[in-house]
Amino acid sequence: MIHFFQQLTKIIFIFSLLLANIKHSYAIAANNSEIVDNITSYINNIKSIAVEFEQVDSNGNSASGMLIIDKPFKFRCNYYEPFPLLIVGNKNYVSVYDFDNKTLSRIKAKENAFYFLLVDGKFSDKFTILDTQDLNDNYIIKFHHHESNKVSQISFNKYSKQIQQLIIFEANNIIAINFAKSYNIHGIDKNLFILKNPKISDPPKRLDKRKLEKRFKKS
Repeated sequence: MIHFFQQLTKIIFIFSLLLANIKHSYAIAANNSEIVDNITSYINNIKSIAVEFEQVDSNGNSASGMLIIDKPFKFRCNYYEPFPLLIVGNKNYVSVYDFDNKTLSRIKAKENAFYFLLVDGKFSDKFTILDTQDLNDNYIIKFHHHESNKVSQISFNKYSKQIQQLIIFEANNIIAINFAKSYNIHGIDKNLFILKNPKISDPPKRLDKRKLEKRFKKS
């Protein structure tokens, strides 16, 4: 349980931070600034989105699901069966439910890496841009996150204006997340971002793509 949660928080933290309202102030070479400016423009214009993803790693694990973000406070990382976890964040805390063990864990918002979702702020001191590339149809940025000491890489399609892939480099593992086309949403069921204590309430239900898409409207 702890191992799964630690791995997933790294993944969602990095991806969600890219969807936060970040102001661009990175110190990189002038000839690469256009790449970062294009990606930053996309990020700053995001309000509420849904995007499906496929996740694989070098240890042979795989999963799929849908990430729903409703800025500035809420997100839901909804893994499809058989992956056992559901992760939800709101203004007060981040919750993870394990369907196999039927347990719920919570972390106070200010005590975990997801706090960036709750407040606006400048995050330029948290990253170092290691490399930028203009490769065929994609802009590629490789960066180091100071707090987690992790190196990650984003591939951003310059024509579709979509993040296509996130790669996270770890000491003993490489995690690759491939994203489908994201779309703007509205009329989101706020219950998607609530996980009640299963000891005093009914446990959450698994939601597949069809059931999820009934909980919001595409813009």
